Amino acid sequence: SGLLATSVPCVFLKSLYLQNDELVAGHLQGPNSALEEMIYWIPIHAFDHEKLLVILSIQDGQRCLACSSGAQPVLQLESINITDLYKDGKEERARFTFFLSRKGGMCQFESAAHPGWFLCTSYRPNEPLGLTRVTGASHLVDFYFQSH
Repeated sequence: SGLLATSVPCVFLKSLYLQNDELVAGHLQGPNSALEEMIYWIPIHAFDHEKLLVILSIQDGQRCLACSSGAQPVLQLESINITDLYKDGKEERARFTFFLSRKGGMCQFESAAHPGWFLCTSYRPNEPLGLTRVTGASHLVDFYFQSH
């Protein structure tokens, strides 16, 4: 399994960038477009043609997206190398792992450690990424990948 680098603008052509140590989805223009974060991901295991387990990271694979423990998980960025997580056992990487589902060119990321919780952003600009169980009017859970 290789490391894939992909820029991930959200629906409505938002880009992902760091602000106050949070991954935010917003519109970057002009010189600010250099702030866009590349998303790195490593596939772990394919369950079927449309579902795949992945670990997501930014900053050249040095900071990974993770779900906190507890009944209502929170999305976190942790300073850990994505390739180290790939090598570690299942227990350590469970909270860093997402089910990637693809439908019609769009992708959804469901927490493997917290089934039913999806990576999301807001329809409003410059809002941090998070996790939600509720989709629709307040949360976007569909992401579009644009290769660079």
